[in-house]
Amino acid sequence: MQRRDGQRPPQRPPRRERPPIDPDLAMNRLATLVRYIAGQLVDDPDAIQVRARRRGRAVILRLSVPHDQLGKVIGREGKIARAIRTMLGIAAVRQGVHASLTIDDQIDAQPTATS
Repeated sequence: MQRRDGQRPPQRPPRRERPPIDPDLAMNRLATLVRYIAGQLVDDPDAIQVRARRRGRAVILRLSVPHDQLGKVIGREGKIARAIRTMLGIAAVRQGVHASLTIDDQIDAQPTATS
């Protein structure tokens, strides 16, 4: 297809195929990302818990923070939580999975799967 001035439009480079990533590896990477982001927001990064589970190609993450730190992670009108979920979604697409994040203030005594 030619433009009106007679020149062809520039061609795009071919799309690079990404190798398939193990969903368990993707789950661990996403949990690490959430732990890092949340750890930068709270006063005591050791007090947070990130639990991850996989259902097919979907990764479900649950972030638990102390009750008095919950506002720092959620933010005013949920803006920080929305930003965390956006970054998580972008990272999940790059890993070849879908991801969801739940944030609560229920700290378990024994975490089941942390990163």
